[in-house]
Amino acid sequence: MSLNDALKIKDWMVKIRRHIHQYPELGYQEYETSDFIKKKLGELKIPFREAAKTGIIADIKRDGTKRIALRADIDALPIQEGNDIPYKSKNFGKMHACGHDAHTTMLLGAAKILKGIKRGPNIRLLFQPSEEKLPGGALSMIKDGALKGVDEIYAIHVDPDIPIGTIKTRAGIMMASADEMDIKIIGKGGHASSPNKAVDPIYISSLFVNAVQSIISRLSSPLSPVVITISAINGGNIYNVIPENVDMKGTVRTLSDNTHKMVIRMIKRLLKHITGMYNAKYELDYRIGYPILINSNGGVEKFKDVCKGFLRFKIMKNPIMGGEDFAWYLRERKGAFAFIGVRNEKKGIIYPLHHPKFNIDEDVLPYGAALLAKLASK
Repeated sequence: MSLNDALKIKDWMVKIRRHIHQYPELGYQEYETSDFIKKKLGELKIPFREAAKTGIIADIKRDGTKRIALRADIDALPIQEGNDIPYKSKNFGKMHACGHDAHTTMLLGAAKILKGIKRGPNIRLLFQPSEEKLPGGALSMIKDGALKGVDEIYAIHVDPDIPIGTIKTRAGIMMASADEMDIKIIGKGGHASSPNKAVDPIYISSLFVNAVQSIISRLSSPLSPVVITISAINGGNIYNVIPENVDMKGTVRTLSDNTHKMVIRMIKRLLKHITGMYNAKYELDYRIGYPILINSNGGVEKFKDVCKGFLRFKIMKNPIMGGEDFAWYLRERKGAFAFIGVRNEKKGIIYPLHHPKFNIDEDVLPYGAALLAKLASK
């Protein structure tokens, strides 16, 4: 098989991608998307079964003894699309702003290429729901048998910072763990002219927002990156009233299991002491999300090998602090995850992931399909 095999079905893939793009659905709500994928698998005469509510597990049997899994995520984001394109999202407030429509299309393209080839490893196709919402649909897929009998697993993700025709990955730690937290500071409301008679949750929250960064600057090793972001604060709505409560949301990213445990412990300690100092209380809902994504050396070497002749292969110098639930699969099986470039400034493909104007250069679809097909054939 070659890139030419994928180029022959480019128009077929473009139609699929644009259809999926027009009808985005959020995590575990991908009913129409799932039905559409089943229809395409049926047309290809590839047997499948349902998993993880809206997910799909399909198998292509060949004469090999090992089984290689390929995964695509199928969910969209709660973003209103800002692109003026013929295939713009028709579902208000929802958009494929992370390229999962492309991932699904490329996996279907790989399936179409691989279907008629009898020699080689057995292949498992995983169409996974809810990658965007912690703890990620990968856990549910694994629970429903996605990795049963699987020896290796691979996935690719579009990246608008990388020019089209390029792949980037790295062995070992590639992406951070990703957690979420909801915090409520519970004070005592009162008149703004008499703060001494109240317990001001806004002031207490401001102390925590500042103090939590000391975990990075003074409590964690400078050689072990940490990101702690308080991304939302809500409390009060009147000029002269101290509110009862303040609600905060945040995320924590780490590249070390030990640092991860320390950060959680210190967030709890800071909340306890800062609120205690001012006779306030707190509630913390801390949700451990995706683990650190760790590629196997052999998986990265396989990416390098199959890219020869049609894709530029580059090694990432450093891990990134983004999270990806594909990490759950890599905790169970050898394999690797890589980024495939979709940037094309001449076509205006310049906007980042999760942006209302995010889009892809559809020339990537044959590259991705051919790459996945090659990964499943060695």
